[in-house]
Amino acid sequence: MNVATHTAGSWRRILGTLTLAVLLEQLPWSGPALALRPDFVLVGVLFWTLHQPARISFGAAFFLGLLADFQDGAVFGQHAIAYVAGVYLVLFLRLRLLQFDPLRQAAQLLPILLTVQLLVLLIGWLAVNPPTGLAMLLPVLSSTVLWYLIALFVRLWHGKGMQDRA
Repeated sequence: MNVATHTAGSWRRILGTLTLAVLLEQLPWSGPALALRPDFVLVGVLFWTLHQPARISFGAAFFLGLLADFQDGAVFGQHAIAYVAGVYLVLFLRLRLLQFDPLRQAAQLLPILLTVQLLVLLIGWLAVNPPTGLAMLLPVLSSTVLWYLIALFVRLWHGKGMQDRA
């Protein structure tokens, strides 16, 4: 396989998963499912930032954050700023995160996801009005579970079983 084919395949996977994340955000969520809906776009951006940092970084996070703002009808730039902060934290901890198994990786990502959600909350509060409750922090838990499932799937896909330690 030559380099051009590998590069095109890599871009296709990245764009495909991020498109899927955007489409999952568009599903008609309501009730408790809306409160527990993971931030699919954020999880996708952080996943590809961790595994392909040269391809997906600050610019893509900012663009997808603006797209998330447009989708949610939020203050323009609210998610974008928070996503860039999340990408920065993942890049800062990248080598550490890559050493962990899926459960520990998800545990390490929980504070990052919480920070991003708190930034979204803070920026919305400064720009518009105070939040009505802390239910906006519930997606952090479901995003962490989603991260665990994705990391476990990728680990099993690459042939590393659950008994492997390295």
